[in-house]
Amino acid sequence: MVSTTATFLGGQSLYLSQSNTLLKMQQISGNESAPTPATEWFWAPGLFFTFLLANSVLGIRLREGQWDNPANLIGSQLVIFCWCFLVWLIAAYAVQTNYMPRWLKLAGTLCLAAITSVVIYYLSPFEDFPLDAVPQRAWGRVLIRLVYRALLVGSLIYPVVYYLAAARRLAMEKLKVERQERALLQIRTAQLEAMVAERTAALEKTIAQLEQAQQQLAEKKSSDK
Repeated sequence: MVSTTATFLGGQSLYLSQSNTLLKMQQISGNESAPTPATEWFWAPGLFFTFLLANSVLGIRLREGQWDNPANLIGSQLVIFCWCFLVWLIAAYAVQTNYMPRWLKLAGTLCLAAITSVVIYYLSPFEDFPLDAVPQRAWGRVLIRLVYRALLVGSLIYPVVYYLAAARRLAMEKLKVERQERALLQIRTAQLEAMVAERTAALEKTIAQLEQAQQQLAEKKSSDK
């Protein structure tokens, strides 16, 4: 009777251990299907890179003598820098968007860069090309010049943002794998502890049964005498 009870209790313990394991595995699966984290804008590298990009033509502008109008030079450089950083933010959002193919992300970034280039140029109170003012040109040549600048800036920014996003994604995947490995290790440790506890309990019950049998045998021998 005692042996049957021990077997029943051992089966229940094993069933509970398996149930806990399944629950923990479901929790791990739930963590894997967690929503995608918020968009990373890469503020520090973005500000640094776009600052360099915006000022890459500053030397040429100074050699052209545009320092004669420092207010326009500084103001137009600030506008160009803000526009470059806006293109950076557009690229960061596009790269980390999951519902568009890669070619559409790049095409969308370049198109928005061109649109913002034209809009910001005409809204800006400063002149980017004071020696050859664009408003005096025909509309077609204006658009070609501004769109060319947008495509050039966008094609330089997009690969940098793509690399940063890929590195971030790789780091997050590595962190997720490490968390899963730690969780699986905890599950296996819990299983081993449950098995050891179960075997220990069974051994203690067996020892108790043997001691009880020895005691009964000793009592029987003493009564026979």
